[in-house]
Amino acid sequence: MKKIIKMSLMMALMTIVTMSFTACGNDDDDSTNKPAPQITIHEANIEGDILCVQADVTAPGRTAAIQLVITGKDGTAKVTYPVTDNKYIGVLNIDGFHVHVDIAGKNVEEGDVLKMSVTDAEGQSVTAKKDITAEEDDDEDEEE
Repeated sequence: MKKIIKMSLMMALMTIVTMSFTACGNDDDDSTNKPAPQITIHEANIEGDILCVQADVTAPGRTAAIQLVITGKDGTAKVTYPVTDNKYIGVLNIDGFHVHVDIAGKNVEEGDVLKMSVTDAEGQSVTAKKDITAEEDDDEDEEE
């Protein structure tokens, strides 16, 4: 009887020790410690009836949503464009984000503002702004 009690106590002790090691295994992997996304907009140029947008996004928590909003000088929204392309949604980082937004008939002009918002999988969101410019003429660069 003493052997059974002794073995039961040893098994209980081993179980408690084993559980204490496994219970602490994921404490350091807290997703809330990841930094918010960062956006660098390189280009927001009007090219005919489209707005060409080029940017880089660093999103350590994977991108969950990207939205582009073009606002006039007075702050009113002219165009809202949600990005749904799988090469940009659900990824960690976007090197070379490049989309064309249809602006035909929307009265978008040079001097309006592009706002690019990125939300990651943890719900952290950031917005970057860039003034919209006219299309750059490649011939001018070659002449200089």
